[in-house]
Amino acid sequence: MTLTVALSVIVALYLGNMAGKALLSKSHSFASLLADNLNNQIYRRFTLPTVSIFGRVDLNNPEQYKALDGVIQSIIQGLHVEDVRIFSYNRIIRYSTNTGERDAAALASDSVEKAFTAEGPIFDILENMPYWQAFFTLSPPAQTFRLRTTYPLRLENRVSSSSPDGPLMGVLEFTQDITRDMRNTIRFQQLVLGVTLLSSGMLMLLLMLLVRRAELALAVRMAEAQRLQQELHQHEKLAGMGRVVAGIAHEIRNPLGIISSSAELLLKRAGAENPGTTRVLQAIYDEAKRLSRTVSDFLDYARPRQPKQEPVEVGQVIHQALTFLGADLAERDIGVVRTGLLDAPLYVSGDRDLLYRAFYNIMGNAVQAMGASGTLTISLGRSDEPEARVVLVFHDSGGGFPEDAMAQLLDPFFTTKDDGTGLGLPIVNNIITSHNGTLTLGNAPDGGAEVRVCLPALPPGDIPEE
Repeated sequence: MTLTVALSVIVALYLGNMAGKALLSKSHSFASLLADNLNNQIYRRFTLPTVSIFGRVDLNNPEQYKALDGVIQSIIQGLHVEDVRIFSYNRIIRYSTNTGERDAAALASDSVEKAFTAEGPIFDILENMPYWQAFFTLSPPAQTFRLRTTYPLRLENRVSSSSPDGPLMGVLEFTQDITRDMRNTIRFQQLVLGVTLLSSGMLMLLLMLLVRRAELALAVRMAEAQRLQQELHQHEKLAGMGRVVAGIAHEIRNPLGIISSSAELLLKRAGAENPGTTRVLQAIYDEAKRLSRTVSDFLDYARPRQPKQEPVEVGQVIHQALTFLGADLAERDIGVVRTGLLDAPLYVSGDRDLLYRAFYNIMGNAVQAMGASGTLTISLGRSDEPEARVVLVFHDSGGGFPEDAMAQLLDPFFTTKDDGTGLGLPIVNNIITSHNGTLTLGNAPDGGAEVRVCLPALPPGDIPEE
C-alpha cells in the first residue's frame, strides 16, 4: 500500500510537471509572438518615421521618446505586460515603461548580455517564492512567478532574402505575470495528490480525468493566444487605416468640397446654351461627390461613432429610409412588401441616425442587386428567446450573394461591384454590433439575398408614452 501511494505521488508530480511545462511552453510561444510583433512595430511605426523626420534615432529627444512610448503602449495595452525596457549597446536602459529606470546601467541581467549574440528570445522565470513553498500556499499572490523575455531588437533586412534578420539595434526586455498559470499547475498537482491519498484504487480513473482537464485547459490557452494574435493584427490594421484616413481627410476632403461647389456654381451659370460645357461640369460634379462619399466611408469605418442611447422606434426608421428611396424604387419598378408586426411599435435603445444609415445601406444594396424590377420584402418582428429582441429581415428578389464569397462579405475592402469600396456592409456591421446586435447574411431558399438584423428590444418600462 505504501509503495502504491508513493508511486501514485511520483506519477502525480510527474504529470503536474508535464502540464506545467506545457502551459509554460504556451506562455513562451505567446511571449515570442509578442516580442516579434514589438520588434516589427517599433521598426515600422517608430524607427522608419523617426529616421525619415529627424535623420537618426535619439531617445534623449522628448518627442522621439514620446512617440516610441505611444507605439509600445498601444501594442501591450490589455496584454498584462509590465516592465518593458530597451537596452543600448553599452547596456544602458534607453527606454522603460518605468521612467525612473531611464539611463540606468545596473539593471542589465545576464540574459541581456546573451541577447546581443542570440538569434531568438531568451526566457527566464523570476520567482518571489520558491516553487515548493508556493505548492504549500493556499493561493500564491500575484507577481509570485513572472516570465521575463529578452529579445534582440533588430532592423528588418529588406536587402537579402537569405538573411531576414537585419542589424542589431539593441535588446528588448519585458516581463509578464504567469502566476495564474503556475497556480493552475500547483492546484492540479494538489488535487491529484489529494485524490491519490483518499483512494489509491481510483487513481487511474482520476488521473485520466485530470489529464483530460489539462488538455482542455491547454486548448483554451491556445484559443486565447490565437484570439490575441487576431486582435493584435486588427489593432495594427485599424491604426494604419486611421493614419491613412486622417491624411486623406486633410489632403482631399477640403479640395473636393471646393471642386464640387465650384462645379455646381458653374453648372448654374452655363445653362442650356453650352451643352458640351454642361456635360463636362456635370461629370466633374458627379465624380467629386462620388469621391467625397468614398472618403466619408473610410472615415466612418476607421473611426466609428459611438451610438447614442435613446429610444428608437424601428418601424419609423424603416419608413423614413423607404421615403428617401422612393424615387429610386419607382424608377426601377421595384415593389416593397412589409410583413410582420406593422402596427405594433417596436423600440430599441440606440442612435436613430446610425440605425437609419444601416437600414438605408441594406435596402440600397438590395435595390442595386435587383436592377430594373423586383420586390423588396421587409419583415419586422420580435423574438423573446433567449432574450427580447427586435428582428428585421430584408429579402430581395435579386440574384443573391455569391456563395464562394459569403465568408468575405463583411471583410473591409472586399467588394463584388466594379465601383464599390467594400466598406458598405462592414460599416453596417459596425453599427449593428455597436448596438449589441447581430447582422446575418445569407440567401433565401426561394432565391435572392436575405439580410437579418437582430437588436435588443427596449424594456417596457423605458418605452416612451405615445
